[in-house]
Amino acid sequence: MAKCLFCQTSETKTVFKEFDIDYLRCKKCGHLFSSFERNAHYDGYFENIESESQAVEYWNISHKKMYESFAKRFMKNGSGKILDIGAGLGFFVKFAQEKGWKSYGVEISKGGYKYAKEKLHLENFFCGKLEEMGFENESFDIITMWDVIEHLLEQRSILKKSAELLKKDGVLFLHTPNGEVQLIKSRLKKIFFGEKERSHYLEAKDHLNLYKEATIKKLLYECGFKDIHFVHLPPIQSVAGKSDNLKVLVKNLWWLGAVLLNFLTFKQVNIDNLFVMAKK
Repeated sequence: MAKCLFCQTSETKTVFKEFDIDYLRCKKCGHLFSSFERNAHYDGYFENIESESQAVEYWNISHKKMYESFAKRFMKNGSGKILDIGAGLGFFVKFAQEKGWKSYGVEISKGGYKYAKEKLHLENFFCGKLEEMGFENESFDIITMWDVIEHLLEQRSILKKSAELLKKDGVLFLHTPNGEVQLIKSRLKKIFFGEKERSHYLEAKDHLNLYKEATIKKLLYECGFKDIHFVHLPPIQSVAGKSDNLKVLVKNLWWLGAVLLNFLTFKQVNIDNLFVMAKK
């Protein structure tokens, strides 16, 4: 039976049903998580990536706006050492390299690793678990995890290792869905459009843990981080991994509204995705 990441309790209630999978809320702390049982070190992503060249290129293009905004705000010193955990196909590692940074990537998927090495020719790209990489402690200025932490069954070991790898005053950046907002959107989607086989809701087989500001802060504090706060970056320019101009427009309008609402409420209300900055 699925247990809460924080309380390790099975005292839960079902708050959303995605086909045959329950999304659960812990009765003690309110954490939101999937009941789907998966291998803790699942590495089945990007298995057929070579046959999806058009989708891969669009995936890269759709992230560029977010990456550029990130670089302007947080990589403006022009050089340093950066590690991307859960680096996927290696596009952000390549991007950081082109910005003059010494960039490294770690990816558990053999398909992602192969693509990064053979197509992007990334030298400092490694396959396996972060804890097994043998990086020197206090060696990185920035560590990033783009849409990774929600996929992990157990997060503490990788976050604690990240803290060890960061230099003093080094920075960890996490990008992850806003669980409470996604839950509301998914409920409304089912009410107005019904449950359809190919629709995307909470991604219960992939997004094993969904966070809100309070729970992600609690987790990071427990793993040795401090000065935790939330920033806004432009969203990924796709919807469910696909190009749809109207839906992307709506997504961008939502983001602008979220930024404005966060400003007007003195950062008390955040309906944007969670982009978290934490110092060692």
